[in-house]
Amino acid sequence: MPFTRPTLTELVARMQTDVETRLTSIGTLLRRSVLKVFIRVLAGGLHLTYGFLNYIVDQLFVSTADSAFLERIASEYGMSRKAASYATGTATVTATAVTTIPKDSRMQSGEGQVYTVDADVATVVGSNTVTFTANEAGANGNDDAGITLSFISSIVGVSSTLTVSSDGISGGADEESDDDLRERVLYRRKRSPHGGASHDYINWAKEYAGVTRAWVYSEYSGVGSVGLAFVRDNDTTILPNETQIAAVSNYISEHVNPATGETIGIPVAASPGFEVVTLTEYVVYLTVQIYPNTTTVQTAINTELDAYLLREGGPSETLYLSEIDEAISGAAGEQRHKITYPTSDITPTFTQMPTFSVTYEDYV
Repeated sequence: MPFTRPTLTELVARMQTDVETRLTSIGTLLRRSVLKVFIRVLAGGLHLTYGFLNYIVDQLFVSTADSAFLERIASEYGMSRKAASYATGTATVTATAVTTIPKDSRMQSGEGQVYTVDADVATVVGSNTVTFTANEAGANGNDDAGITLSFISSIVGVSSTLTVSSDGISGGADEESDDDLRERVLYRRKRSPHGGASHDYINWAKEYAGVTRAWVYSEYSGVGSVGLAFVRDNDTTILPNETQIAAVSNYISEHVNPATGETIGIPVAASPGFEVVTLTEYVVYLTVQIYPNTTTVQTAINTELDAYLLREGGPSETLYLSEIDEAISGAAGEQRHKITYPTSDITPTFTQMPTFSVTYEDYV
């Protein structure tokens, strides 16, 4: 039977009863007696002690530990919290003269995010490419392709504005949250390293900043080969670009474990057959009749569908209409609905990442 922490009221009553039954000459304690004051003080201290014991018990388990103790448990497995990473990108700028855009020149977006030029750029008259990095780490540094950046200090012979390239500004990730670290530690605890088993590749991939989900395909391109796909759910676009794919591939091949300082990676024999799979978007078009057909209900349904994809939507993973139905039914405000398209379950290939595009109609 589990121990139940007594309340402060229960402790006071219990201690008062103990005193009254042992000091029979006193009888019932008076409301303002000195003994009653002592009892309340002692009960308060004991109540705090019970509370501390409850707290310490929680710190023994990954599922309930707070930040500091969770990191301590993770370190015992050679794991550490993923640090925030800096967003990077490229942009084009027009120059009217041959000059230099100095390294560390600062630019900012319309939303106030500040970026710094990575290296000196010797300009030519016309279009020039500038690479840059966000000043502050985190997902706030990510932004869309085609946005305009402005130099904070003007450079003679160079336009004051730049246009971000088609890859956008990406790669920025916030410091790993307690929930995400907890999930990784629990996954690692349930699946001990096996020198290159499927779950080892997933563990390695999710150690990299920004990677949230990963999938492994054995014998991807033949006997002894391994394919790995991953996404970055917290980025503007969840599908990784070539730079991010290369970075994760290099990390899995060999990296220094931040918790132990040791160089680790995939087995040497497996390296020639290892490949990171490039995912493409697979748009699943849904037509749904709903009642009431309001913007609020549509937004709630979209939220539930996004959550469903986070749980179940990956390459090669079948999206069952019954589960999609269930997700829609869970939306706040939805009273009834009917999926009119598609009429059967959907299964993307192992290189396709499903997303929903929903058309809403009045329920009839």
